[in-house]
Amino acid sequence: MKQNLIRVGLILSGGIILATIYILQRDLFYSGFLDTGAGTIKVENFSAAKYITSKTIRFLFNDGASLLIIYGIFQRKDFLKFGFGLFLVELLILLPVYFLLVTFAFDQTRFFLQHIHRLVVNPVLMMLLIPAFYYQLRMEKN
Repeated sequence: MKQNLIRVGLILSGGIILATIYILQRDLFYSGFLDTGAGTIKVENFSAAKYITSKTIRFLFNDGASLLIIYGIFQRKDFLKFGFGLFLVELLILLPVYFLLVTFAFDQTRFFLQHIHRLVVNPVLMMLLIPAFYYQLRMEKN
């Protein structure tokens, strides 16, 4: 019973953090861009430092919350370690590349960046681990 309560608590905590970040994203985080309907453009006084700081904090919260959900669902340290490894790859490789492109090559890569943004800043990669881990469990049973 206590174990189930902990699992539900971890999953709910992660879900509440993700929902809060999504709902309050415009108030909590600096965007640096305007959505014109036809595309996204940088604001005139774009601050790379504010943008990088804001997106890094959002990334840390999103992926941290995702790790809570993953651990709450599966209660397996090997899955948590794998998720953390993916988190580090995103943090140390994908996020800096994303920031370099946004800061120095936005006009040339803006349509590409819209898709990368979803993978890096939003917890899409982490959430894709959930069905992959379910598949892994199913394969272990067979």
